[in-house]
Amino acid sequence: MRNLFKVMVAAAFMLLTLTVCAGAAGERAYTTADVLNVRSQPSTDSAILGQYVYGSTIDITGTSDVWYQIRYNNGYAYVHSDYVAFSSTQTPDQSIKGQQIVETAKQYIGTPYVYGGMSPSGFDCSGFVKYVYGLHGVSLNRVAADQAYNGYWVSRENLRPGDIICFASSAGSSYISHVGIYVGNNQFIHSPRTGYTVTIENLSGTYASRYYTARRIF
Repeated sequence: MRNLFKVMVAAAFMLLTLTVCAGAAGERAYTTADVLNVRSQPSTDSAILGQYVYGSTIDITGTSDVWYQIRYNNGYAYVHSDYVAFSSTQTPDQSIKGQQIVETAKQYIGTPYVYGGMSPSGFDCSGFVKYVYGLHGVSLNRVAADQAYNGYWVSRENLRPGDIICFASSAGSSYISHVGIYVGNNQFIHSPRTGYTVTIENLSGTYASRYYTARRIF
């Protein structure tokens, strides 16, 4: 009888686990921590691949104990379930925050490009993005290649104002050398290069061919 009881308890536990997994996998959730580490494996000892800020939406693909497996950078990663919530109500109004980022960025149109610059006296590309987001209380990585790990991936088809657009050094390259902020209508704002100023341009031509990825912070 004891063995039968143990078997029944184990079966019940497995059923509960499967139910939890089925309820989480395939769902969209949002993060509840100010900053949430994205891990390569379901362990705090594993490598940190990036971070999400509060209110970021994520797609759950599975569970592993107290961890959720998620889609991340065209692959899979893990976040701790303690800092993820499911809700039928809307998450913080991300579209408004993104538009606020754009409006702030537009205030610096005409500011000259300065290599290493990250102030209104002059910006380089990543310095400009970091400065604008900083005015809204968000701390981003400093250089373009590292800003590609802030926030979470969003497809080109789903770009919305405030998203960070990352460009490769050349068409076909995987090295990210430039960033800007999407403003809508297939346009983005950025600090291009020496001799130029902060401006809004179309996401076409050379920029379209160099487009590599995009990151959503809110």
